[in-house]
Amino acid sequence: MISANIFDVKRFAINDGDGIRTVLFIKGCPLRCKWCQNPEGIFPDIRIWYAKSMCVGCKACVAACKANAIGWDEKGARIDQDRCTRCGKCTVACPTGAIRFDGKEMSAEEALHEIGKDRAFYGKDGGVTLSGGECMASPEFSLAVLKGCRERGIGTSIETSLHAKPETVDAFAEVTDRIIADIKLIDPARHKAATGADNGLILSNIRRLAERKADLLLRTPLIPGFTDDKENITGIAEFVASLDADIPVELLNFNPMCRDKYESLRIPYQFDSNQREIPEKDVQALKQILTEHGLRAL
Repeated sequence: MISANIFDVKRFAINDGDGIRTVLFIKGCPLRCKWCQNPEGIFPDIRIWYAKSMCVGCKACVAACKANAIGWDEKGARIDQDRCTRCGKCTVACPTGAIRFDGKEMSAEEALHEIGKDRAFYGKDGGVTLSGGECMASPEFSLAVLKGCRERGIGTSIETSLHAKPETVDAFAEVTDRIIADIKLIDPARHKAATGADNGLILSNIRRLAERKADLLLRTPLIPGFTDDKENITGIAEFVASLDADIPVELLNFNPMCRDKYESLRIPYQFDSNQREIPEKDVQALKQILTEHGLRAL
């Protein structure tokens, strides 16, 4: 059975491709972006998740854990993921759902069944998007779902970092209608410092997709202090312009709404509570750099 760990199924999504879409978020990612919006999707295995906002402080989870993997302090439940056996007794004991698994294993057949429930809403432009995490990190599952959607006449997109083997990228390009890929930082040293890996493989895969005339959309997340400077956007514009292909580039404004996830995981968050979206005038100035290089800026 081909399966993967899924940490969310988002229905009626409108920001992950054209039209109305069902988005499957697949656990596991090869990068470690300092601003990751879905830190629960970084690790491929299923773990225990603690939602402090739902917690009433009863400590039933602590009493239920026979592995002594759950402690308690001023921040609430403290989970030792290495000690945790994933028995699930804490999730049963919790009266509010504050303690739960952060995903579930799903077969490709089960995923296609879930997708089928929404088919009536897709219309001409909608369909399915595989996201994450990183869908290319679970290639057997992702390719099976994409092929199954194609057989059923359902449109497909993927959201990917393109940090994958070229042959994997080729396989996805064969069965995916549209590839939505990040191009975060053009400088390899800066990219490695911010994500844990340089961008050589990613840029090579973008060139590869451009040469095969794939339906490709590039996205740059505008992250304060990391990606939002003119030097970076100019470098990205020059690279995309050199591909000699009609590839649009979308600038995504910073989203600070994932702060609670980092608190739940007890991972330090890079931005203080005062950090907001980048002012629209600054975003437009960066878009102007793209248009000056002859690109379609979204």
